[in-house]
Amino acid sequence: MSDRQSAPLGQDFSGLWRLLSLASAVCWGGQVMWAPEAFAQRMGGVTFLMGVGLLYATCVGVIHAVGFTAHGKWSRWLTWPPFGWTVSLILLSLMGLR
Repeated sequence: MSDRQSAPLGQDFSGLWRLLSLASAVCWGGQVMWAPEAFAQRMGGVTFLMGVGLLYATCVGVIHAVGFTAHGKWSRWLTWPPFGWTVSLILLSLMGLR
């Protein structure tokens, strides 16, 4: 058997990827805090799922940007950066479609 262990999820996304996560989280959070009514109008109304997705994308972006690495099996999958980026891109496309 080998002593090698696979790297935890999220370790292979560093440098500019972490900066991208932080920028995404700050942009989403800033839009909601600066002018929530204008943001909701631009999205065509914010539904429950959009709100949860927005919260998830913001939290995963901050978690990845600060370098937190979860140790639990499920929490590693829930905080995996590509999931947060995908949700963020879906929200961005919803905002652009309306």
